[in-house]
Amino acid sequence: MNRWRHPLLLRLLAAALGGVFVYASLDKIAAPAEFARIVYRYRLLGPNALVGPLPANLLAVTLPWIEALAGVLLLLGVWRREAALVAGLLLLVFLGAVGWMLFQGIDLANCGCFTVSGEGRGTGWGLILEDLGLLALALASALPQVSPPVAAGPEEPAGG
Repeated sequence: MNRWRHPLLLRLLAAALGGVFVYASLDKIAAPAEFARIVYRYRLLGPNALVGPLPANLLAVTLPWIEALAGVLLLLGVWRREAALVAGLLLLVFLGAVGWMLFQGIDLANCGCFTVSGEGRGTGWGLILEDLGLLALALASALPQVSPPVAAGPEEPAGG
């Protein structure tokens, strides 16, 4: 049996990732206006003259709930693989946003990852490495589990 696909290991990895996602969502759910201000600073979805604030505001309101739902499903072990794939897709989006910030030379004092208050983490290569680690965790959690082999019982005699 592949030890990396053991059911208990996959459940533990999924629960760890789920805990991170639930924790990351709490402050953003509690303070959507503050999270929207952080989203604005990424300069990906507005507000600007072309699109206005609506796309950034919608993201600021919906993203934390998607994080929370994926996290709860991972913690409960319900739809583990699907929730891990959603978490992985979110992490790819986060990696793209932080990469865009670095490419543009924009330095945020708070990435909005876990808190919307001023003492959050900044964007940078350290954040990219952390997100890559979480992405690896999401991909590992999305692996199909392998059930341990079942011992065969004694065979019945022919004709019996």
